Amino acid sequence: MSARLVRWLTGADVQRAVFGFLRKHHPNLNLGKRVLVTRAEDVNEVLKTDAVFSVTEIYAERMERTTGPFFLGMENTPQYQRESSISRQAVRREDLEQIRAMAREHAEQLIAVARPTGRLDVVNGLTRPVALGVVDRFFGVSGPNPETMARWMRIIFWDIFLNLGNDADVTARARTASAELKTYMEGLIAQRKAGLATEGRDDFLTRLLRMQENEATRLDDDAVRRNVGGIIVGAVDTTSKALAQLINELLERPEALGEAQSAARAGDMARVAAHAFEALRFDPHNPLLMRTCHEDYVLARGTDREMRIPKGTLVIASTLSAMFDPEVLQEPDEFRVDRPPQGYMHFGRGLHTCYGERINHLVLPEVLGCLLRLRNLRRANGGEGRMKFEGPFPNRLVVEFEPG
Repeated sequence: MSARLVRWLTGADVQRAVFGFLRKHHPNLNLGKRVLVTRAEDVNEVLKTDAVFSVTEIYAERMERTTGPFFLGMENTPQYQRESSISRQAVRREDLEQIRAMAREHAEQLIAVARPTGRLDVVNGLTRPVALGVVDRFFGVSGPNPETMARWMRIIFWDIFLNLGNDADVTARARTASAELKTYMEGLIAQRKAGLATEGRDDFLTRLLRMQENEATRLDDDAVRRNVGGIIVGAVDTTSKALAQLINELLERPEALGEAQSAARAGDMARVAAHAFEALRFDPHNPLLMRTCHEDYVLARGTDREMRIPKGTLVIASTLSAMFDPEVLQEPDEFRVDRPPQGYMHFGRGLHTCYGERINHLVLPEVLGCLLRLRNLRRANGGEGRMKFEGPFPNRLVVEFEPG
């Protein structure tokens, strides 16, 4: 089967149609040792009942062989609580506006470079560089060079989260990249520690190293490496993919695109954000979340869709389907920017909510806003104006606009 056909069959348009049928007729579908959950209420129940529905069997071994154990691949253990708490303390409230400014400044610089030509590859010329820039400037990890860093981040993320068929080539490339990243991170940590007394750096990595002085917030060097590595691997291609896919959706909707452009030019970033997250609903960067059932459990108890899920079952919770559930969202097939935020599930729910949720709520609209201010923004002619992929990742999308 060709890659193009596979992509069409697994694409958001086909998924929405299939899930629409399942929500109505088989909302919790038993597939032997797997259960597919499609209703918003039930998806929420799975994601929030973390004591029963676990991520360990799915992600822990993959993280072990790549970044090393990372708290988002752990259950609610003392280790999870400690490492998660310390990592979250290293991000301060005032950082969020600085990250927003970083992303906006970088996006404006990249677009300024493209202005004379009137052409821009949204992925390689905007979304990936901005995400890598946040990892560099805020998290403090630049990599040996942007190209190597981009390669590491993509293949490691691919193997941990999206290598569902256990492609041996993906795993082998991820092992190589992980070894290189580990060596780099160990050297960077040693270098950064040597300069703590004389350098005035204030990035995420440096904060964790300074926090080692207090036993209550001390992570040893390997724990710092593991957790910083896990966070940055989850930061680059998820951000880039989300941005590329929501931009692609807006380009399909001239009216919504025009409204979003007017909002961006007026500086109404709240309305830009509303367009961003509504567009992403139609093609989310993470449409399915998987969990393993740790004990016999009755899902949707007391309803006509009640289902007993045996221990050991793989549960696939479709956030895409949940975001089109008419029981939660009015007129779900319509593009509307007046939806309550709680209807969106772009960053998951419960214990394993995306670490970067707060950051992405700022970065995605800011980068989108910079692009929307271009005049006569449109797809490039021919095949370049259609999204190209590397495996599960958007890899090229060329737009055109008035140059100058």
